[in-house]
Amino acid sequence: MRKVVGANIRKARVARKMTTDELANLLGHTPSSIGLIERGERGATAYTLYKLTEIFDVSSDDFLRGGEPKLKRSPIREKLTGLMSDFTDEEVKFITHVVSGVRDKRNSGA
Repeated sequence: MRKVVGANIRKARVARKMTTDELANLLGHTPSSIGLIERGERGATAYTLYKLTEIFDVSSDDFLRGGEPKLKRSPIREKLTGLMSDFTDEEVKFITHVVSGVRDKRNSGA
């Protein structure tokens, strides 16, 4: 099961053109732990799966079953992806940091 979940996480990450560094930053993990999860050498916690459903806008079922995750496409995400394609690594890190802060604030009820 860990291999199926890990493979689906990797498929979702690659489909969104996201690096392991970017995903690790959003999850509060290290890139090496993302690699372990994607290879099925370590299982993802329930909380990590929950965070992944938010990041990729998919159901947890999409990670738990075989096959391709059904990634939803939204016009806003498509536009942002297009805009950010020319950003430097530092600009992407800054934006990721800001988005994580907003998400944390929203989830804490502040």
